[in-house]
Amino acid sequence: MWSSSQFAPIFTTGPMSLGAGATASRPRVILIGLSIGATMSSESEKSSLRGLWMRVYVPNLLIATGQGAMIPVLVFAADRVHASPAAAGLVVALNGFGTMIFDLPAGRIIARLGEANAARISAALLGVGLLGCLFARSFPLFVCSLLVQAAGWGLWSLVRLTHLSRVAPALVRGRALSLFGGVIRAGNVIGPFLYVAIVGRSNVDGAFLIYLVCVAIGFTWQVLARDRTDIEASLTKTVQVQTFRILSDNRRVFATAGVGVLGISLLRGSRNAIIPLWAAHLGLSAAQASTIFAFSSLIDLAFFYPAGVVSDRWGRKAVAIPCMVVLSIGHILVPFSHAFSTLFLAALVLGFGNGMGSGIVMTLGADFTPAVGRSSFLAVWRLVSDGGTAVGPLIDSGIVAVGAIALAGPVLGLLGLALAVVVTLRLDESAPNRQQQSIGD
Repeated sequence: MWSSSQFAPIFTTGPMSLGAGATASRPRVILIGLSIGATMSSESEKSSLRGLWMRVYVPNLLIATGQGAMIPVLVFAADRVHASPAAAGLVVALNGFGTMIFDLPAGRIIARLGEANAARISAALLGVGLLGCLFARSFPLFVCSLLVQAAGWGLWSLVRLTHLSRVAPALVRGRALSLFGGVIRAGNVIGPFLYVAIVGRSNVDGAFLIYLVCVAIGFTWQVLARDRTDIEASLTKTVQVQTFRILSDNRRVFATAGVGVLGISLLRGSRNAIIPLWAAHLGLSAAQASTIFAFSSLIDLAFFYPAGVVSDRWGRKAVAIPCMVVLSIGHILVPFSHAFSTLFLAALVLGFGNGMGSGIVMTLGADFTPAVGRSSFLAVWRLVSDGGTAVGPLIDSGIVAVGAIALAGPVLGLLGLALAVVVTLRLDESAPNRQQQSIGD
């Protein structure tokens, strides 16, 4: 409790008797009181972020580490089941496609069964899919298993995004969701290094084993770390809203912010394919491709928190547009790489661009999500995002199939620059503090 002496400086700043002196002192009293209130609010928001670490960020880091170990070797795993180079690129696209096709069912599962039960289903899907990938010796079985794994990842991500959108304070939402993106990036750094350190150069099965262990530990951690309030909220069923109504009620949002999200996701998905595809084209090993991807993700990771600060202070466009431009430039640079060192540098540019947009897709989704039908809206939002993630590698794969792999990077880069222009002209600012400034002006 605070004693009255702690408030003495506030109430002794001037004469407090009725009259002119009292009137003059009142603004100073109000300003000091507002300052204390702002400080308390800031501390409360920071405390809210700290409370999410054990419950949300750590389990997500563990599972993202497993996925980080898998993604760079997918092309090489496809080669193990006798896939052609074009089909190997298609495998990376299918990983995103599997997540995308499960987005709408995932929203319904969360709304109907609650977050806790949805998390259990996601862990089961991840486990079954990864076991299938591990033991598959035919291309069709490998693809089916990969799709099941991707569905599990999509459901897990939507559960976590729904939770954060509900509990993160509005004024630090950008930072909360950038941290969420940041731990995924950290997993993308740790995973490839873990694969190289434990498995070595050529055993791609080791990546799926690492992922399985990470899923088991991450899900167990998430269950043990929940507090009572979290458990009650996660079991609560929410209102389901039809997809058509979501699109109809929010058509302007999807026509503006949705275009930006599609563009960013398109470039990000292509990045996951273009680095290992070009590495294989140069004759590099799976371990070398993983090393390049890991350092690209390390640069990516370095910018996740600054991106959240920029997003909260200067608005979402200040993050989205530079992200798209730099990712586009990185794609254009890839075909000019002729050895490990030059591909390494191009991958660093891609990592820098991706890091600049850390959390922006989830932040925009949280900004625009309605209070009623939250999980349904976010499911459609994820559908747009994951659609881009799937289409990017699909474009790469199509270009490789016609024997023009050197054009894959420039085509995606020019498309990304065109979409960046659209976002610059059409996207409305959604950051709470920037909206307040606009109203004040």
